[in-house]
Amino acid sequence: MHCPSCGNESSLDQKFCRKCGFGLEAISKLVGQNRSEDRLEIDKAERERLIVRHMFRWLALGLLVIGLAVLMLVTNKNFDIGKFFGWAASLVLLIGTGMATYGVISAIGKGTSLPKKRVREEGELTGVGIINELPGAGIPVPVPSVTERTTQLIATAKPEMKE
Repeated sequence: MHCPSCGNESSLDQKFCRKCGFGLEAISKLVGQNRSEDRLEIDKAERERLIVRHMFRWLALGLLVIGLAVLMLVTNKNFDIGKFFGWAASLVLLIGTGMATYGVISAIGKGTSLPKKRVREEGELTGVGIINELPGAGIPVPVPSVTERTTQLIATAKPEMKE
């Protein structure tokens, strides 16, 4: 962290700048708060990686089972093992498809339930100052133009034109 007054480098635990004496306590709190928000972003990214890894594991396992079912079907077709073996191969094919589908659908479900970025509460201290909600629940209030009065005066006092 650098002192905003003189630019001298200082640590987060310093209360005052050693060069100019500027109070750094509030700034170190803000920097620390921003670091915790960065940590939340890292945690979110790590959770996303885990979700993707889970999805690919289920997809790979499902595709492996589907490959086994196709091998069973081809074997049954070439060697005519029996009708029961064909039904078993079809069942294994459905199970593999279900596993792959589960991997995708569960990843979509977990991805949509990721925690959202925290919204600051009204009056909470930030790096800029205190955030308050706009009056009238965010509905803008029309403000008269700065030049409106001047325009009215010009319209009433029409200068005489020389011909």
